[in-house]
Amino acid sequence: MLQNYQAEIYRNGVSKQEGKEEPQVASPGEGGTSEEKAAVLEALLQNSEFRASDRNRRFLRFVVEETLAGRADRIKAFTIAVDVFGRDASFDATVDPIVRIAAGQLRKSLRDYYEGPGRADPVHISIPLGAYVPIFEKRGPTNLFAALASRHFPSRRVWAAGAGLVTAVALLLSVTTPLWLDVPTGANRGTAAVLVLDTARTSQVTADANQFAEMLNDALWLNVGRERAIRSVGVRPHEQLETVVSRVKAMYGPESEVFELLTSVQVEADEVRVYWHLLNSASREVQVSSLVKEAFSPAAKAALAETTAARVAAALFGYEGALAQYQADATVAANSTED
Repeated sequence: MLQNYQAEIYRNGVSKQEGKEEPQVASPGEGGTSEEKAAVLEALLQNSEFRASDRNRRFLRFVVEETLAGRADRIKAFTIAVDVFGRDASFDATVDPIVRIAAGQLRKSLRDYYEGPGRADPVHISIPLGAYVPIFEKRGPTNLFAALASRHFPSRRVWAAGAGLVTAVALLLSVTTPLWLDVPTGANRGTAAVLVLDTARTSQVTADANQFAEMLNDALWLNVGRERAIRSVGVRPHEQLETVVSRVKAMYGPESEVFELLTSVQVEADEVRVYWHLLNSASREVQVSSLVKEAFSPAAKAALAETTAARVAAALFGYEGALAQYQADATVAANSTED
């Protein structure tokens, strides 16, 4: 029964190996010309208010330049580890997390910059979660030449390097029809996300399994509800997940990214196993799939449920968590979708 439930999840979604990120290849025509994108990259890297280590600046330059050269399909953890971080051909991303860690740091640096000193920048660069291929987004009608020219570059070396930048910006100004990937004015990708928590399930009919599933469900609601970075909606036991998801999409609109958290419980004599899966509701892609195993004691079910829920929440919202990119104030609704 439990295996059937797991199989159903994978039939409805495309699984990713836990802990691995695969690149998403953007269309070469999106986001303007290569010269325009190069100009934006140089302006960002030369800006002292962009807080990123030299290593992560090299990371950003590598993924952008590879994309502009038409090699986006080559941008994987292995090539980044070898070409940017100096790892040898024996590099294994499942053992050495350097690329995932650096990617998380780089995403945070970009987010902090664009939410702060770079808020008014006409074009934002981002590295989407689950990918290493950069995205360029136009953020309004601001004159790009004026915005880049107003940047304070502190060194002569930077000004010398800026000669190519001025040429690239001049090319941008010659474009009569902007080719940037437009987003709605005022939209913030970092806040438009909703997590729908399905009721924790078990295929077992034992009292221990049913009680632990109920406790885990309550603990997940509490732990996820503490996070202000994302809206969360719970599915009550008498509700259908699909119905709640449809209501959530209607409530929050098409700009919101909707995710589903599915959990199932298996209790043995001395061990509890909790399988959990994070799905993108639109694509049905499995973003994360994981297993939590703990020693089981009937007398400690409540504490065990809390510990398990905390581990799931940390994997979602902690450093390099699957939903860690959504760092902004958001309201929390413990299912406000009922009519």
